[in-house]
Amino acid sequence: MPRLRPILGAGLAAASFFASFARADYAASWVDPDTGHRVVQLSTEPGSACLYFTQYAYTAGGTKLLMTTPTGIDLVTLATGQIERVLQGRYTRVLQTGRKTGRIFYVKDDAIWALDPATRENRELAKIPPYGAVATINADETLAAGAITERGDKYGFGPRPAGAPAPKAAAYKAGETQMGHDEYPEKTQMMEKRLAARIPMTMITINLQTGAVTELLHSTDWLNHFQFSPMDPTLLMFCHEGVKFKLDRIWLIRADGKSQPLLVHQRTMRMEVTGHEYWSDDGQWIYYDLQTPQALDYWVGGYNVRDRSRVWYHLPVGMSRSVHYNTSPDGTLFSGDGSSPNTSFVHGRAEDTQWMFLFHPKLIPDQPGETADQEHMIRAGTFTAERLVNMARHNYSSEPNGNFTPDGKWLVFRSNMRGPIEVYAVEVVPAHP
Repeated sequence: MPRLRPILGAGLAAASFFASFARADYAASWVDPDTGHRVVQLSTEPGSACLYFTQYAYTAGGTKLLMTTPTGIDLVTLATGQIERVLQGRYTRVLQTGRKTGRIFYVKDDAIWALDPATRENRELAKIPPYGAVATINADETLAAGAITERGDKYGFGPRPAGAPAPKAAAYKAGETQMGHDEYPEKTQMMEKRLAARIPMTMITINLQTGAVTELLHSTDWLNHFQFSPMDPTLLMFCHEGVKFKLDRIWLIRADGKSQPLLVHQRTMRMEVTGHEYWSDDGQWIYYDLQTPQALDYWVGGYNVRDRSRVWYHLPVGMSRSVHYNTSPDGTLFSGDGSSPNTSFVHGRAEDTQWMFLFHPKLIPDQPGETADQEHMIRAGTFTAERLVNMARHNYSSEPNGNFTPDGKWLVFRSNMRGPIEVYAVEVVPAHP
């Protein structure tokens, strides 16, 4: 039977769509019987994936989603499910879509390229210095940021090439694992060795108009997870990478070549962990996974870059950990993509965490008798959890990387719950209230 495209739009609840694969027949749209939320498979090519949860991936005014595939780059129109191939063939890495123009920025042949998905104009913008890598584009699309690592991956700590076999494991399938992001058997050992090596690094920006390289910071810490603010073109977030309880992870710096880094979260507890930091869409907040201590008590921490206020939202016991969290464009909802039962523990017992979650935040109200000095203290809040998709058949060696669509009505994620990685979306509002 030919493939019929899923639709994210009016009349979806009444429609029936089916897919035909050699391995089995699957509904392209269904209501999860455990949650009551509608799920749609967006991709048609096995091995397709959405971007990492911090990478902006929407174009055409937020109506089209970028998907990577083993053979190129696709855009899917969210209202109709129509897929168009916008880049055929080899590339090194997609960086993101531009929030200003919708261009697709990617790396190929040690250079930064930009593809206009409307006109299909595709051109090289700037060369990347030897042993350099870039990871993010700023809000006005004038700069890329990343780092130069002394002697590159000579030390053997870098990701393996796509398709290369993992030590003591089978080769990863196309689209299944984003090396450096996803879990794999030797990752913890790799991170320990890489941090201890103290390899010199230089944080850089590259001007996308002139190709000029500006050095921002020299360090022997492991610099990673570069993310420009979605609103402020000069504000860059980065992390000190490594085993998380051994370092203060989250930092900010101005991309002017003169500023000093600002620490976002200072650890105060042994085995305290922060990680998987990301920006809110309005550029006001940095949110992150916070564990006090590791694997015992779970929060989503928030830091406001304008007034330096802080908020910690406590996760419900029994739904205590996700690999990644994210926030809706209007800031009223949070999401979680769950985690493997092998890595989710509270007070020594595994919890039921294999779900795509929706979290409803609520601040704990102040009580009479509050004192003036508490104005600068951390605000506490709680999450009420709602299950969106049963992920019991998903292998969390590949991370779902949930992100909200720009209209806030759907949560996009990738999953191997049917075998190969595919791209899915789940409707935030239940199909049957």
